[in-house]
Amino acid sequence: MLTTPITTPIFRARVLTLVSNHLEELENNPNETISIPTIYSFSPFDTPLAPSETVSQLLAVASPWIDLSSPDPVIYNISRQVLELEVAYAAFCGVGNIILPSPKLQHGRLHGEGIARYAYAIKEALNVGQYTQLSVSLSMMDNPVDEEDDDNSSLAALARGRYMGLSEEGYGKTSMEEGAEAGDPETGSRSSRKSATFDFFGTWDAWNVIRTVCKYSNRLFIGKSRITHSFQSLCLLPLKIFFLVLLTLVLLATKLKIQEG
Repeated sequence: MLTTPITTPIFRARVLTLVSNHLEELENNPNETISIPTIYSFSPFDTPLAPSETVSQLLAVASPWIDLSSPDPVIYNISRQVLELEVAYAAFCGVGNIILPSPKLQHGRLHGEGIARYAYAIKEALNVGQYTQLSVSLSMMDNPVDEEDDDNSSLAALARGRYMGLSEEGYGKTSMEEGAEAGDPETGSRSSRKSATFDFFGTWDAWNVIRTVCKYSNRLFIGKSRITHSFQSLCLLPLKIFFLVLLTLVLLATKLKIQEG
C-alpha cells in the first residue's frame, strides 16, 4: 500500500507559529489566564487528501511532529487537537488505516510519565474514527540514545523546561532554551537527556498501558519497529563473548602444541 501524509508542511508551520505566539504571550503575561488556542479546520493548502475512489487504498500517516505524551499542557492539548482533526478528516475521506506517531518516553529528566496521556489521546482518536484502523510502532527497547533529538520543526522542542524537570524558574523557557543555558546552545534539549536512564521494560510498560486504556480495541495495532543499533549490539554481545573465548582457546591450544613439538 502507498503511504501519504495527512497534512502538509504548510499546516505544520501554521501550528508551530500559533503555539510559539501563544507561549510568548504566556511569558509576557504570567499573571493572566489565557486559554489554549484552537486549531480550526483544514484549508485546501493544509492537506493533500480528498475523498476519491482510490483513497481507501492509501495508508495515511499522522503528523510525526506532534507530542501526545508531552508534560507541557499546551503542547499536549495542541497535539491532541491536531491528531483528532487528522483522524476525523482521514476517516471522512475514506482512509481505512492510519499510522500514528510513537510515544516519547523521555522528556528531559522525566521518564515514562506521559504514557497515560498518550494512551488517552489514542482512545479519543479511536472514538473519532469509528471505522478506522490505527497503528502504533514502538521501539524494540526503551533507550534514550535511540530517540531522535528534538528540532525546531517539532512541538516537543517548544515544551517549557519547568514541566520537564529542567528548571524551577523561568516560566516561559522552552526545553531548547533550558539546554542552551546548561551549556549546549545548539541542541538544547539534547543535553537534558543525559540524566535519562536505559529502561529494559519501558517499551513493555508503554504497550501494556496503551492497550489497557484503549480496552484492547481490535482497531488498534501496536507493533515493534526496526531493531535499533543499541539493541542489536546488546543481542550480539553474548555471541561476541563466545567467539572471543573460542579464539582464545584455539590460540592457547596452538601454543601448547607448538611447545610440545
